[in-house]
Amino acid sequence: MTDSQDRDPADRGHQARALCMAGFDAFYMFYRTRLVRFVKVQGSNASWAEDVADDTMMAALDKWDFLLTYDRPDSWLFKVASRKLRQLEAQARRHCYLKEDLASSSSDLKIAAAQDEWVADHLDLITGMRSLPRRQCDVIALHHFGGYSIRETAQILEIKVATVKTHLYRGLQALRQHQGAPAAAGLTGRTL
Repeated sequence: MTDSQDRDPADRGHQARALCMAGFDAFYMFYRTRLVRFVKVQGSNASWAEDVADDTMMAALDKWDFLLTYDRPDSWLFKVASRKLRQLEAQARRHCYLKEDLASSSSDLKIAAAQDEWVADHLDLITGMRSLPRRQCDVIALHHFGGYSIRETAQILEIKVATVKTHLYRGLQALRQHQGAPAAAGLTGRTL
């Protein structure tokens, strides 16, 4: 994917529809890695990323005819992946096996970075994002890493545009305080 900040949202929509029309295999090849990285950024356990991405892609295959009618089939993927991740985390909390402390998160990210160069290249940002409230992390991940406009981010998360702007502002402020202005400013142009 080229620099997502330079691409018009309509172009990304056309690309997503074109991939859909090319068939599930092309759609899968393009979006699966992006889903895995999206989940690694948002989740408290990077080892779940592959499973969540695979479950999401299987759901896409099951609803393939439906996705062919979508203007932005990629937005459906990220919405479903986010929901699946949150359900998995809630289940892990209920059974008391989700470790959400700083040491566990740091260890988890080191393992993920060893397996994925993209994670290694963005380790400081991902660490900071994982410390944010969930919605702030969602908004930043979709807007800055996913390349979605504020309006598209609002549609994917099913929240108001003003709410996206608030979460984006607060999340970026928190990242700047956590990591310093240069690291938070480095979000521009990053893609999943």
